[in-house]
Parts: sequence; structure tokens; C-alpha cells
Amino acid sequence: MKYLQRIRIEWMTIILAAVFLIQNLILDDRFGFVPVLSISLLAFFGLLVGFLGNTITVAVFSMLVMSTGTFLLYYTPIIMPRLEKIYLIVVIPIFAVLGLIVKSSVLFNQRMNTFRPRMRQYLTTLDETTGLYNREEFEARFEKFKCAMNLYAKIERGLVVSFYTVDYIEQLKYQNDQATDELLRALAQELEDIRLPEEDQFYLGNGTFVVMSPSYHSGNSLEFIQKLNKITKTQFSLFPFKNFERTQNTVIRFGEIVIEGSTEMTAEQLISRVQRRSEADLTDEYIL
Repeated sequence: MKYLQRIRIEWMTIILAAVFLIQNLILDDRFGFVPVLSISLLAFFGLLVGFLGNTITVAVFSMLVMSTGTFLLYYTPIIMPRLEKIYLIVVIPIFAVLGLIVKSSVLFNQRMNTFRPRMRQYLTTLDETTGLYNREEFEARFEKFKCAMNLYAKIERGLVVSFYTVDYIEQLKYQNDQATDELLRALAQELEDIRLPEEDQFYLGNGTFVVMSPSYHSGNSLEFIQKLNKITKTQFSLFPFKNFERTQNTVIRFGEIVIEGSTEMTAEQLISRVQRRSEADLTDEYIL
């Protein structure tokens, strides 16, 4: 039924016209003009029932029509060919189902046309590999958050931007591009699973994941986010890079920046500053 709903209304109209044509050609050859006209009217009535009703209505109506038609045509002295009796019993349910399918297809395509601009806009904000928000969306959301912080400067609210970068991502892609994409998708799924619902996750390319976390001066939200950042880095490091039969550890560079109150920093400046901080994080990985 789902596949039938996706058929365009033009094709549905052609199919219905073809069914009517084939039906009338067969009936005209067997029974003549009057039975063809009567059955065509019944078929049209079945289409109306399908167009105006729903699944339950069509099912109940079809059972009533078939039971009533069977009683009238087989238990009363009506003389007509056996095939014509059978077709008179099932013609309304058949075309009622066809009408219901056409109605579902029209409504489905109408909803698709309604939401297609929104879907297109939403898909342009996602990264193709990871499914997370891309760099353009990160810049847009950061600017929006910065404007809100500057507008409501007296509200005790801040922003924590955390970067997780897979080190030597170019070398990993050179070794096995498909395995690298699988690693990035696994990291993106892990990020969505362990981070908070109010946070936004992004993938800026070149192995860099970003988490934008709102924080508040009251309570210990900042401390909790920083603790969660350490957990995220540890979880990321547990994912191995699988290159055919050989595996190697994944090295993650981490950097974060805390913005409290108003700021004039642009998204590009923020990315550059956090990337410089993440480079210093490699000392824990490579220097004993």
C-alpha cells in the first residue's frame, strides 16, 4: 500500500481509465450494451465510495454489498449468466478499493508537495556522511545564539563549544576511505546517544565534530558539561579504525571554549581559536 501511495495522480488516472476500458471491452463482447452500462454505473459508484470513505468504511461497505448481492442474485429467481452474477457482486468492492488507493495517493502526494520545500531546506543543513548539522548550520546557529546573548546580557547564561577532531584524518582516508566514513558515522551516532537533548551536534568536515552546549551560571551546569566532554572524548577513543584485517586506535584531539555573557567573536574566529587549543591536547597522546 505504501508503494501504491507514491504513484503520481497522473498515472493513477491512466490506470483507472485503462481498467474501465478493459472492463467495458470484455463486457460488451460478452453481454451487450445494457449490462455494460449498468456495471459501469456500479463501478463509478464504487469509486465514489472509495474517494469519500476510509479503509474501515470501504471494508464494511464491501462486505455488505457482497453479502446482499450474493443473496439477491443466488437465492432469488434472477436469470442471468453466471459470470455476470459474480462480477455484479464484486464490481463495487473492486472499484471502491481502487478509489481508496487513488485517494491515498492524492493525499500522500499533496503532503509531499507541502513539505518538500521544508525537507529540501532541512537536508541542506546536514552533512552527507554523518547526518549531523554541517558547518554552515553551525555558523548560523552560533550567530543566532550570540545575538541572543548580546540582547539579554543580564541573563546568567553562557555557551560551551566543544571540538572533537579525529587526528590524521587525511591519512586514514588515504588508507581506506570507506572505513573512515564508517568510523565517522559511528562517532556521529555515539555523539547523538550520549549527549544531552538540548545540545546541538555538528560535523564541520575533516574529522571535526562540534557540540554546542548552553550553560547557566546558577548550579553546576558548566562543571557537568565539562565532565561530559571528558566522557565523550574517552568514548570516541574506544572506536578503532578498521583497515581490512588490521585495526588501530583512534586518536581524538579535544578543545573547548566557554563564552559567558555578550561576545563579538565570529564563528570563524571561534573555530580557529578552538582548533588551536585542540592541537595542544595531543601532548597527552604522543608525549610520554
